[in-house]
Amino acid sequence: MSEFKRKRIYYTKAQIKTGLVTEGEEWMFIDGTEYIGQYHRYTTNEVFSEANFIKDKSRKLIPYVPSISEQTESNTFSGGIVLDVSKNFLYDEIKKVDFKKSKIPNDFRATPTDKDIKRGYMERYFAHKVNDDIIIEIDKKGYSDVGKDGGLDKYLWEKFKIRWKISGPSHDLVNTKSGITTESGVIDTNLRTLTLLAERFPYIVDFLIDLEEHRVFNEYS
Repeated sequence: MSEFKRKRIYYTKAQIKTGLVTEGEEWMFIDGTEYIGQYHRYTTNEVFSEANFIKDKSRKLIPYVPSISEQTESNTFSGGIVLDVSKNFLYDEIKKVDFKKSKIPNDFRATPTDKDIKRGYMERYFAHKVNDDIIIEIDKKGYSDVGKDGGLDKYLWEKFKIRWKISGPSHDLVNTKSGITTESGVIDTNLRTLTLLAERFPYIVDFLIDLEEHRVFNEYS
C-alpha cells in the first residue's frame, strides 16, 4: 500500500483526530526517517503527517524505532556485529507476503455482450488480493472458480461483482419541478456503486477510473 494512501476514501469528522503534534521519538516514515511536527490519526489506527490529510503530501507514519549507533551488550554479537533494530519494521512488512502457490491471474477486461447492451448494464467480476492493494478484473468463470482447483486461491483473493451501467444519459435526469429523478445517469449511477463498494475495497476507485467505460452511445450522446 502506498504511504500516501489511506484505507478508505472517506472518513467522518468523528473518525479523525487532527492537529496533534510530536516533538520527536514518537513517529517515523516507512523509510525510517524520524518525523517531527503536526500529524493526525484515524479510528482505523492509521496515522498520517500534517495536521489534516493533504493529498500527495500527507504520509503514513509508523511508531518510532531509534537507530542503534553504539554497541552494547544487548545488541552486539561475536565479531563486533551490531543489530540495527530500526530495520525491524521492514521485516514486519515483508512477512505479510504470502508465498503460497496460487494461479497467476491473466490480464482481463470485460466487454459488454449484445444482451448487456439491450438491458443497459453488465455484470463485472473482480478479485481483491487480501494482503495487498491489488484488484483485478476476471471473467464469470474465473469468478466461479475462486477456491477451486485451477482457480485463484480463496485465501489470497476475495471475489466480488458489481452491476455496471452502460446506457442512458451521462448524468441523472431530474424533473425540475418535482425534484424526482426520471432516469439514472451512467456516471452518477456508477459513482454511487463505487462509493458503496469502496467502503470495503478502497482501491476499486483507482481501478475503475472511467465511469463511462463501455457506455453505449445512443440518443443521449
